[in-house]
Amino acid sequence: MSWTWRGETVAPFTHFKGLYERATGQDPFALAPRWVAAEGKLNPDTVFDISSSIDITGGNSGSPLIDAKGRVIGAVFDGNIHSLGGSFAYDGALNRGVAVSTAAITEALDKVYGDETLVKELKGE
Repeated sequence: MSWTWRGETVAPFTHFKGLYERATGQDPFALAPRWVAAEGKLNPDTVFDISSSIDITGGNSGSPLIDAKGRVIGAVFDGNIHSLGGSFAYDGALNRGVAVSTAAITEALDKVYGDETLVKELKGE
């Protein structure tokens, strides 16, 4: 679900193509060499990050993001400024958590890092 803050609407997903669109080669938008080399191998439409109205606070990094069917679809790694007060109050209109998608993790392990064994294990093969 997108959300609006200070008149700007923020999309709920980022994709690999956005990573490469923002890469300038200069800090803080410089990519590691193996990510530069993998650009043509990755599906640009793979969901990279997911923003959702989950109730998180500091210390929740690494928590699973679960969909309505009970499947793990990501790992939480950040939240917006409003999530910092999550220990005391939650506002579903403002609080957002950010997770890296399992699709992005799998794609990166396979096509950026070349770890076929781990990818097979994650897929239950």
